[in-house]
Amino acid sequence: MNATAPLSLWRNRSFVLLFTAQIISLVGSGATTIGLALFAYRMAGAGAGTAVLGNALTLRILAFLIFSQPAGVLADRTNRKAILIVSDLLRAALLLALPFATALWHIYALIFLLNAVTAFFTPTYEASVPAVVGEAHLVQALSLSRVAVDVEAVAAPAAAAVIVALVGAQWVFWFDAFTYLASASLVTFAVVPVATQTAQRLSLRTFASEITHGSRVILREASLRQAIILSFVEATAGAVAIVTTVAYVRDVLGRGETAVSMVMAAVGLGSAVTAVVLSWLTGRYERGKSEKASLHATRHAWGRRALLAGGLCLGGVLLPGILIPPLAVLAVLWAILGAGQALVAIPSSTLLAEHSFPEERGKVYAAHFALTHACWLVTYPVVGHAAARWGTPWTFTVAGVACLLITLLAWLNKSRRGPHVHSPRA
Repeated sequence: MNATAPLSLWRNRSFVLLFTAQIISLVGSGATTIGLALFAYRMAGAGAGTAVLGNALTLRILAFLIFSQPAGVLADRTNRKAILIVSDLLRAALLLALPFATALWHIYALIFLLNAVTAFFTPTYEASVPAVVGEAHLVQALSLSRVAVDVEAVAAPAAAAVIVALVGAQWVFWFDAFTYLASASLVTFAVVPVATQTAQRLSLRTFASEITHGSRVILREASLRQAIILSFVEATAGAVAIVTTVAYVRDVLGRGETAVSMVMAAVGLGSAVTAVVLSWLTGRYERGKSEKASLHATRHAWGRRALLAGGLCLGGVLLPGILIPPLAVLAVLWAILGAGQALVAIPSSTLLAEHSFPEERGKVYAAHFALTHACWLVTYPVVGHAAARWGTPWTFTVAGVACLLITLLAWLNKSRRGPHVHSPRA
């Protein structure tokens, strides 16, 4: 399918099916996060409910760290389409059970299992996209995937609010289960190229080698190391937005929940607009670069610039926090923050595809998934404790300084010049 690129990405039936499945399931997942907060509040009360939600989000990250790299090994040895479908069906089953939880440990167990399955789905999906769309439309496809994430940020709260108002919080989980069933149905009709089977039989020794293969590919390539360093910047700024926005808007600015929603929507809007613009600009920049080496050099050039620009955006928008910006200014700053996140995420995914064979992409994308979520596991609690100790305005500024220093470190980690060399097979 990817031998000859279609005239338009939207004529690629398999991509359209996968992209639609991604949007539907992401909206359901986002709604579930809100439903979980309400469900925890109802089960444990106000203060304990916040703790339950925090514990659930920590379990989410831990599940990603534990299972994503074994999932990458599986994705490179088995049928990726089957992994996507089975993962969706398992997630639907787990969500159908969630409203019947009667104890906190039930919630924790189901959330952990749900995200363990997601750790199989997400890297497998990301590794499948380059094979489905081909070289010509890779950046456009990755940009649209970023837009899908931003659609979740805007549409999921609205969907959850309507469902809770009409039929109750438990229906949010059943709605999400339906989105996973819909996603599985759409993936069924897509053509997902099968990864080249690894000739070496899987044993304890080969498994130990393969489970670290993706990390070794990332850490030995300068451009991918740079992307990981800037992913820590993205996680720092993202944690500031997620953890502290409510406290800043409510306690410092004295505004209500509508203002909080508006500011958080600005993050998604800034990211989505940047993803679309970046796709258009890179399309023009890459036009005429038909040879593999020329296209690779071009993607290295714009990818490095985009990554560093993203780091500067993420650090720069946080610096004015100590000046206590008003709501309108904060919304603009948060839109730029969203733009910075897109400028880090899209070139990172592009460079991963550039530096991996199709048959090893499951492991490489899974390693990237684990490493980036490890960043969030650090930044979530650090930002939370910093805000509790120093207050949100000072936390914004200190985080901004940290982001700029890490961006400087990434800039010093310069990519080597020279022709593209594929990473060796596992």
